[in-house]
Amino acid sequence: PNFPQSLWKKVLLDEAVDFDEINAYFFSTKLDLDPTPVSTVESALHKALGRSAEKKTVSTSPVWFQCFDKYCEAVETVFPYRSAELRVWRRHIDDMFTAKHEESHIRIIAYDVAARKVIATNPAILFDQCETTELVRLRMAFLDKDGVRYDDIGGTGGSGSTSKIAPTKLGRKKEICNNWNEGKCPRNPCPRRHACSSCGGPHIASLCKSKKHLSPRPVVLSFRVSGTRRVIS
Repeated sequence: PNFPQSLWKKVLLDEAVDFDEINAYFFSTKLDLDPTPVSTVESALHKALGRSAEKKTVSTSPVWFQCFDKYCEAVETVFPYRSAELRVWRRHIDDMFTAKHEESHIRIIAYDVAARKVIATNPAILFDQCETTELVRLRMAFLDKDGVRYDDIGGTGGSGSTSKIAPTKLGRKKEICNNWNEGKCPRNPCPRRHACSSCGGPHIASLCKSKKHLSPRPVVLSFRVSGTRRVIS
């Protein structure tokens, strides 16, 4: 299959592949030096000496799927018996994309990066062993709100390295969530700030002790005197 020259060696050695390079290869305006398709392991070995590819960060689920499918084509060319194993991992990531809001997808992609590195360096773990202790621990670290990697979604690269992924709307929480103040916000994570709508503190409005919240509104009384409306506050 058509695949970045610089990544064939990693495929052959069963090392973690940088999806950012796959993304750049298929969406870049630059031409690859030798786009000749690879049909045998021998020809793949020759292509493995190709130059390093540029990178284009994978940060959305559709792009991840495209890159993963291209990766699978390359792996299955060399290791055809791994097809079922790779399909299990694809379904595993797909299930998480489906279960989480879109703003969490970038964390799922970061989890995939870390998990593929663990799988590449530990022969005892395969892609179809999603509930292995090491992978469960990584999942908790990246996706749980109190996880140690929750706010560390990535150093200097993207979906194949340990670097931070480009910031998204997760870092732009400005508006306060009214549903949270009413105790009924269903979203986690929520794109709005979970803060008091009165003082901005870390509590719901009904528990606010600020003067702004407690000061009573003026009571307006109105009555008519000789056809004239008078107001007492």
